[in-house]
Amino acid sequence: MKKKLLIEIIASLLIILFLYTGITKLIEHATFRYQLSISPWSLLASWSGIVSWVLPIGEVLLAAMLLITACRKTAFIASAILFAGFLVYLGMLLGSGTKLPCTCGGIISSMSWNAHVWFDAACLLLCMTGIWLVHNTYRILNQH
Repeated sequence: MKKKLLIEIIASLLIILFLYTGITKLIEHATFRYQLSISPWSLLASWSGIVSWVLPIGEVLLAAMLLITACRKTAFIASAILFAGFLVYLGMLLGSGTKLPCTCGGIISSMSWNAHVWFDAACLLLCMTGIWLVHNTYRILNQH
């Protein structure tokens, strides 16, 4: 039972985070698109129009998937991939030395770049824990 509760807590935290950031990016779409367009990563800058829609809609869809128990493992895996991608992007930003605004949206955008790295790493760890818990919890339940 403790594993199921922990799965619910992790899923709930990610749902809140993805809904908050996704909806904020959609509400502030013009700003989000502009911030992506000035990225030091030219591929992202050139695709900013598409990414500015796909990323926040994807975050909202991930939140919906995390609500559905049958989709949870897939949602945790997709979330882990997303956070790993965010960490790679943060590494590129920090490596570029360019002072850019955060594209996260809302309160999260007020964090320092260093805080972002730690926050995203913690979220990645939560996703990986969720994957492990779902895999082991439901595998054990299906054996009985």
